This record gives sequence, structure tokens and C-alpha cells, in this order.
Amino acid sequence: MKFSHALILASSLAFFACGGDDDSPSAAPSTPTYDCSVSEATGVKVVYPAGGETFKIGETIDVIFGVAVEDNGYRIIFKKNASDQGIDLLDEPYDLNGSADGKTCYTAKVKLDAESVEATMTGAIRVAPYNKQNKGNNSGLFIVKE
Repeated sequence: MKFSHALILASSLAFFACGGDDDSPSAAPSTPTYDCSVSEATGVKVVYPAGGETFKIGETIDVIFGVAVEDNGYRIIFKKNASDQGIDLLDEPYDLNGSADGKTCYTAKVKLDAESVEATMTGAIRVAPYNKQNKGNNSGLFIVKE
């Protein structure tokens, strides 16, 4: 008799743990959506890092950006501050594999390696068309730690 009670209790708990109701909202975190819309006059819009994040040297991060300027590739540059020339984080220009429609979000994975990045108080990522550097744009400032 005790076994049947335990079985009923276990099945009831499993039902409630699964939610039992298909209309209930999911508790899983949602993936952020970004507005990568940008005009040709602006050229590039970097939406992530947005600013305020903390990254470690050696960490691979996603740089998310929109582009409205056609080019042969795009530089992904780490800058210590707004006036710094910066250091390329990729060996080759980033290829969009599509058109720069000013709406699509592109993601470039870059590694903040010790050879390119020093531990500083702040940094930013610049995305710039390879042949039209003046159309580039910076991310928000973030923190880099050892």
C-alpha cells in the first residue's frame, strides 16, 4: 500500500514540475534582441558590447553590429579609449557573407588575448569598413581584467 502512495506522489510531483499547462510562460531566460538598424550615412552601429560589461583577458566575446556600408571586409579593433588607434583582433577583415542592408545583426567572435589586449580599466571595440574607416563606430566602454 505504501508503494502505491509513493508512486502516486511521485507522478503528481512530476506533473507539477513539468508545469502541466502548455499556456504557462517559460521560466528560461530569453535571448536579448538587438536593434542593428543603421543608415548609410552612419555606416556601422555596434550594439554589443553595450557598455559596462566586464571581460577577462583570454575570453572570447561576441561583437554584435549592424552595417549599411558595402566594403571588402570590416576591421574589429580593440581600443583602450576613444582616441586610441587600437589593435586588430582578427587576422583578416571580417566578411559579412551577405549584403550590408542596414538591418541585419552580424556577430563576430573575437578573443581578448594577452598579446592584443592589456589589462586596463576600460576598453571598447570598434567595427570599421576596411576601406572606409570614417564610417566605423565604437561599442560602449567595458572593463578588462586579468
